[in-house]
Amino acid sequence: MTTAAPQTETFAWNRIVIQTVALIVDAYREVNSKKLFWITMLLSLLVVVAFAFVGINERGVKVFAWDFPGVWNTSLIPADQFYKFIFTTIAIPWWLGFLATILALVSVCSTFPDLLSGGSIDLYLAKPLSRLRLLLTKYVLGLTFAAMQVSAFTIASFIVIGIRGGSWEWKIFLAIPLVTLFFSYLFCVCVLVGIVTRSTIASLLITLLFWAFVFALNATDGGLLAFKAMFEERLDNQQRLVEYNKDLIERNNAQPATQRSNATEFERQRDVQIRKLAELQKDAENLRWWHGLVKWTKAPFPKTGETVALMSRWLVDPSPFDSARNEGERRRESRRVARGVHRDPDRVNMDDDRVQGRIEDEMTARTAARIIGSSLGFEAVILGIAALIFCRRDF
Repeated sequence: MTTAAPQTETFAWNRIVIQTVALIVDAYREVNSKKLFWITMLLSLLVVVAFAFVGINERGVKVFAWDFPGVWNTSLIPADQFYKFIFTTIAIPWWLGFLATILALVSVCSTFPDLLSGGSIDLYLAKPLSRLRLLLTKYVLGLTFAAMQVSAFTIASFIVIGIRGGSWEWKIFLAIPLVTLFFSYLFCVCVLVGIVTRSTIASLLITLLFWAFVFALNATDGGLLAFKAMFEERLDNQQRLVEYNKDLIERNNAQPATQRSNATEFERQRDVQIRKLAELQKDAENLRWWHGLVKWTKAPFPKTGETVALMSRWLVDPSPFDSARNEGERRRESRRVARGVHRDPDRVNMDDDRVQGRIEDEMTARTAARIIGSSLGFEAVILGIAALIFCRRDF
C-alpha cells in the first residue's frame, strides 16, 4: 500500500508529460506546415540587418550610404542611446508590435477553429485529457511561438546594439515578456471568437477590429492628453498675465496723483486678459472632462500601446533627446528671427518643453503595475469565458 500511491502518482505525471509533449509536437507540425512562422522569423532577421545599417556620427544620422546632418549627432546623443531609441520607438512598436503581430495572429488564429471543426477534438477528448488543460496548453503554445519570434529578434538586436552602439544592455531582453504580453491581449480575443464561431477568418477579422478599437481609444487618450496639457500651460501663463496686470494697477494707484499713468488703459487690458482667462478655463475644463471620460472608457480594456511603450521608459534615457530637441528649436527660432518672423511669446504649442513635461508626468504616473495588471484582468475574463464555453459545449 505504501508503494502503490507513489507509483500511481508517478504514472499520472508521466502521462501528463507525454500528453503535453504530444500537444507541443502537434502544434509545431501545424505551424510548420503553414511556413508563415519561418517566414516571419526570416523577416525579423532582415529587419535587424536593416537596423544595423542605421548609424549616428558627429555630423548626424547615417542610413546606409546617405548622411542626414542635424542636431541628432554624437555630440548630443550617445550612440548606445540612439540605438536603444530606435529599438524601442521603431523596431518594437512598428515591427514586433504591428507587422509581426499580424503575421503571428495569422499563424495561430486557426488553432481552435481547426481543432473544433476538423474533427480533431474527438481524438483529444477520447483520451484522459481535461478540456481545460487542453485549452490552456494550446493557448500557452500559441504564446510560445510568438515569444520565439520576439526572442530571435531581440537577440539579434542585442548583438547589433552591442557591436554598433558599444553597449551590451541586458534590459533589452525585457522586450520578450512585454511583447508576448501585448500579443496575449489580442490572442485571448482570437481564441474566444474562434471557439464561438469555429471560423478562422472570423476570429482573425474580429481580433483585428478589436485591436483597431483599442488603438483608437489609445490614440484618443494621447491626443486629448496633449491638448489638455497645452491648454493647462496656456491657462497658467494667462493666470500669471492677469496677476501681472493687477499688480500694475495697484502700483499705479499707489503713485501720487500727478505721477499716475492712464488707469483706464490698465483696467481695459486687465478686463481683456480676465475674459481670455475665463475662455481658457472653460476650454481646459472641457478637455479635462473628455479626457477623463476616455480614460474611464479604456480602463477595462488592454493597454496594448502603453505596454509596449514601457520598454522606452525602462531602457532609454530621455535627457540627450531633450537636448537635441531644444537645440533644434533654438536653430529654428534663429532662422525665424533671421527672416524677421517672431513667434508670439504668449502662444504655447505641443512642442513646448513645459507641455511635454506635463505629458511625461502624467504618463509616468501610469505605473507598469496598473498598465499590465488591468490588461491581464481583461485577458483573464476573456480567457475564462472561452474556457467556460469550451468546457461545457457539446462537441
